[in-house]
Amino acid sequence: MAQPSHPKLPSVLPSVPAIQDVETTPDQVNAGLARVTNPAETPIYICAVQNCYRLFPSRDRVMQHRKRDHDSDDQEDIITWNE
Repeated sequence: MAQPSHPKLPSVLPSVPAIQDVETTPDQVNAGLARVTNPAETPIYICAVQNCYRLFPSRDRVMQHRKRDHDSDDQEDIITWNE
């Protein structure tokens, strides 16, 4: 069976208005909880159909989204670092 080619994320994504974070406190920001991760710890699947670019934690969730929001069962145009 042929290996499907994975779509490439464009170097510049379409801009959207930012939403202000009104819940995070300055102490939380200064705590610096960020760290480097890897695909096993942080699965990321991105729907690339029609410039959607929504993020999901699993391929199953992307497919549920596709069926509901794009009326499609197509398994192409999924960007991920987990496969």
